[in-house]
Amino acid sequence: MEQLRIGVIGVGRFGRLHMKVLNQIAGCTVTAIADVDDDLLRETSKEFNIEAVFNDAFELIRHPDVDVIDIVSNEDTHGPFAIEAIKQGKHVFIEKPIATKHEEALEIEKLAKEHNVQVMVGNISRFSQPYVAMKRSLAKGLLGSIAMIRAKRNFSKDWFDHFGHRVHPVYESGIHDIDLILWYAESACRQVFAVERNISGYQYPDLFSAILTFENGIVAALDSAWLYPKGGPVNLVETLDLAGTIDADIEIIGNTGTANFKLAHSGYSLWTDAKVYHPELTFWTTEHDGIGGAIRAELNHFILQVHKKEASPIAPLRDSVEASRIADAIVLSAKENRPVAL
Repeated sequence: MEQLRIGVIGVGRFGRLHMKVLNQIAGCTVTAIADVDDDLLRETSKEFNIEAVFNDAFELIRHPDVDVIDIVSNEDTHGPFAIEAIKQGKHVFIEKPIATKHEEALEIEKLAKEHNVQVMVGNISRFSQPYVAMKRSLAKGLLGSIAMIRAKRNFSKDWFDHFGHRVHPVYESGIHDIDLILWYAESACRQVFAVERNISGYQYPDLFSAILTFENGIVAALDSAWLYPKGGPVNLVETLDLAGTIDADIEIIGNTGTANFKLAHSGYSLWTDAKVYHPELTFWTTEHDGIGGAIRAELNHFILQVHKKEASPIAPLRDSVEASRIADAIVLSAKENRPVAL
């Protein structure tokens, strides 16, 4: 198997996590990195023995010795970087969201077809086994016909210091559940109504709530708040320590059954004098042979699809484009206080 040469844009904590996982996967190796932080670039270059280092991501994208671009930078850069990478004939992995503008998402989809490259968005929950098990329950008909999907995803208030002036939470937290709802509903969204509140005084709201109605009759309720206190149970402490809480629930209600998963309480707990921990054990666990979990399954799947020259059947690009359309509609609906028809 030929070695795909990967250039990673954004080498913060999550970018370096990607690098560690990619270097475990057969058929690829990270050969170039880009970031606007000189110190971080220098440290990462030394840690991973990377010689091709760039301050300008577009220079990395145009580098002739890179086959694949892995975009792990700020959300509003995803669209421009992906568009340029595809124009350069590179395969592209984009950490969610695909973009923060639906027009950019549509352009990515169009260009990917024109240039015959593989583009996949990092909707990691599609590779996390509890969410996969829910999908299997639907495929087996265990829940009957879906009537409703409820989803929430709440985060530590401290984290919003980094995101409150950076991105609307619908593109950061809400996009996970929009993607899951689309995956489960298997139908086009026809109308969105949303509300939001700004409590902390940042550029973007701390919370939003939305009702989505689908062509096949399914109703979905989605909300997210970045207001959890410091005293909440710490659950992101495996491999990537973020010292905070993600409290995510999703429930599918059918006419013959229901399915529910609660992310915040995995069944494993760790009590110390300082904190109570409920370590999350599906996304990026440290396993016997390196970093595993959903992040490894996701990136391994993408690399395999690039080698096979086939689009992902698990995370098709069309779904991410549709999710961006819904996200934009949620922002518009909350801003104008009205339902938005799609």
